[in-house]
Amino acid sequence: MASKQVQWARRLASLVALIWPHLTAVNLLRLLWLGTVYYNERQVYKSAMATCDWDNWENWGPETVPHRMVLVADPQIIDRHTYARRDIALSATIFYTDLYMSRSYDSIIDDLNPSTVIFLGDLFDGGREWDSDRIAHHHTDAPIPDDPAGFPDWKELKDDYWLSEHSRFSKVFPPTPYRRTVQSLPGNHDIGVGNGIRESVLERFRLFFGDGNSLLTLGNHSVILLDTPSLLNDVNPRIHNPPRDFLDSLPDLLSPTPRLQPHIIQSASTPIPPSPAQANPNPAILLSHIPLYRPADTPCGPHRQSRNPIHIGGGYQYTNTLPEPLSQEILHKTGAKHVFSGDDHDACTVAHEYDDGKRKAEEVTVRTFAWTMGVRQPGFLMVSLLNDGSRDGKETVLIRECLLPDQIGIYLGYVELLIQTLIIVLLNMARRRGVLWWWCRCLGPGRGREEDRGKRERLLGVIREQENAGMEEGAGKHNRQCAGEFWGDLRDLVIVVVPFYLALLVLW
Repeated sequence: MASKQVQWARRLASLVALIWPHLTAVNLLRLLWLGTVYYNERQVYKSAMATCDWDNWENWGPETVPHRMVLVADPQIIDRHTYARRDIALSATIFYTDLYMSRSYDSIIDDLNPSTVIFLGDLFDGGREWDSDRIAHHHTDAPIPDDPAGFPDWKELKDDYWLSEHSRFSKVFPPTPYRRTVQSLPGNHDIGVGNGIRESVLERFRLFFGDGNSLLTLGNHSVILLDTPSLLNDVNPRIHNPPRDFLDSLPDLLSPTPRLQPHIIQSASTPIPPSPAQANPNPAILLSHIPLYRPADTPCGPHRQSRNPIHIGGGYQYTNTLPEPLSQEILHKTGAKHVFSGDDHDACTVAHEYDDGKRKAEEVTVRTFAWTMGVRQPGFLMVSLLNDGSRDGKETVLIRECLLPDQIGIYLGYVELLIQTLIIVLLNMARRRGVLWWWCRCLGPGRGREEDRGKRERLLGVIREQENAGMEEGAGKHNRQCAGEFWGDLRDLVIVVVPFYLALLVLW
């Protein structure tokens, strides 16, 4: 037994002797950087998904098989006209926002494995401007004049630009087999809103993504997708008729087929149809890009990042909420108990009353999926549906907001670590030289004393040009040695960390 302990002690001593010479400050910094980079570029996404795992919050009970759905809002992939910046700054912004969303989406698919993924609109940032017969400014918060003369930075956007952006979107959010992915719900940045919608833009979006008005049956729930931006149009029937006809037909679509008794003559008067919730065996869920109306200053709940509620108003090609009468009509005709919307970029949970206060619906506005949309920590919504006929009036919908990594915080962490690295390298140089950094002065120990001595000698009229020249040459040599030592340590760090970081960018 003692011999084994001696052997283990010797092995440990040999290991320490082998490792100890390599435990330099530069190598320790290498390990610190490699671990930080790997966590921020890989593990941080897995950690976010592990926190949101379905098993952590689903409480349906044993032997249940819920339908698991993920809602993604406002990815709003930026384009070359989103910001005033140009060239490498804009290219870097586009690259890293796409990379972030691609990694996040891949993590959702691989780790959470939802059955259905539905996007809540604003797939693009400038899709409403990309029309072959229009010219758009890089900043779309101002109206587009009919005559763009005099605006040198305006560019013509042809349909080939739309095709390239659609291809880019498909690379960030690729289709996956054995999973339903719905991207047909348009947002105001995709097609515009109300009377600002151009028919050609709307038709192009429908051609590539499908009809924005549809009724899906998921987990024995009726999931209603309603194109609310087009519903606000009142000048072009080809734009507002499809969502209007779909909304008007929902009471019949959601209700079971009535069985008429024989020899019964129905009244000629048309009764007000009952709310579908009174007869629909599948609870209704409404999906809308634009949130429903709520009184001004309505609080948004604890999950909102901003202290301000959703502002009631609008502007060029956007409106923050639907009008109150239309919101009440939509709730009545859908009978929805749960409403999920996007557009605002921040989380918001409010309760709506409809049918004269007899019914209630909870609306959850899903925060943006992108880290460039004014929200420090993006996210998505997880929805678990279970309607197996044995709920007996109990809740059939469970939701959980999942937060994505704080990308801005990651970049700030890199900057902080860089500053700490520079300080450590400087202190390590001082330690090796056995002097304080201010005394080394990067540096010339004794240089201050020699300069003071020279001044005194000059005051006495004594000029020693040769000695001063030699002193300056020695100080310059010492300065070059210190600078070379400093940059050499940083070079040894960079040649390991940078290739590792680039490899993580390429190999996802």
